[in-house]
Amino acid sequence: LDSDFNAKLGDFGLARMIQESQMTHHSTKAIAGTPGYMAPETFLNGRATVETDVYAFGVLMLEVVSGKKPSYVLVKEDESSYSNSIVNWLWELYRNETIIDAADPGMGSLFNEEEMKSVLLLGLACCHPNPNQRPSMKTVLSVLTGETSPPDVPTERPAFVWPAMPLSFSDVDYSVTGSQINSLTVTELIGR
Repeated sequence: LDSDFNAKLGDFGLARMIQESQMTHHSTKAIAGTPGYMAPETFLNGRATVETDVYAFGVLMLEVVSGKKPSYVLVKEDESSYSNSIVNWLWELYRNETIIDAADPGMGSLFNEEEMKSVLLLGLACCHPNPNQRPSMKTVLSVLTGETSPPDVPTERPAFVWPAMPLSFSDVDYSVTGSQINSLTVTELIGR
């Protein structure tokens, strides 16, 4: 975070790709870093953004409060796997209304359940598959300092869709003003 609490680099693995002469982490072209902390869109566009930093911070929060590594394979009692993602595991616990079970057992009962739930929900909000739905770092700080409640998180983990969907369809302008469409040109490219 910089002095204004803007995210700069959430995945320290990406730091290896940044040249000292470059002014920003946004200039990296190669995918580098630790997959457990990488937002889903990073695998498609290979770019670090403010939103990917928020995702990585969310994974870090979930890792700290659960005591689990981001890619730790968790297995349910019926032997089916939760996948290899702490985020998937947490979303399933949240769907089953047992999210508090994610708290690190090493803490025993030495935590406030409401605060723990707030941090876990904030971590899930930061790990939303749609980058446009992730909270800003300013919002994250407000939740962590107790100034506001965590953002709403859907019970079911939303599907990852790329390109990212707008926050709502009201954010998209479908109107055509001052012009008419009278023709349409379609170009079909066919390989040799």
